[in-house]
Amino acid sequence: MTLCHTHSRTSRKLAAALVAGLALAPIGAAQAGSLSLSLNAQNAQEARALNTAITLYSIHRDIRSGADIRQVGRNHAAALAQSGGNNRGIIHQQGRNHSANLSQQGGNNSQVILQFGDGAHADVAQHGGQAGILLQFSR
Repeated sequence: MTLCHTHSRTSRKLAAALVAGLALAPIGAAQAGSLSLSLNAQNAQEARALNTAITLYSIHRDIRSGADIRQVGRNHAAALAQSGGNNRGIIHQQGRNHSANLSQQGGNNSQVILQFGDGAHADVAQHGGQAGILLQFSR
């Protein structure tokens, strides 16, 4: 992930990338065989930026709890386990045959898993103070 000079510029860019990815999701899934984009914070500044993007996504989707699974389509499987405080986990599956496992331990974790198309698979484990966004398109 490229660092920007200010936190607000980084947050705006990440939020814009997330929104663009969501807007193009049906197109990307139709044109590509398989694509996986993973953003994981490597330092505190990147974690703040990803947490801001995840918060904006949560507000946009009206997600009010620390855990949310939404499935559109059929034959999806999702598991979300949390221990510790201040964790936010979001799994969104659209299409068919997706599977996602998200484990958050130790507190202060944020993760969004977005799956589109047919047959994407994700396993994510966070162990305290981690942030990430995983975008998957499969055909």
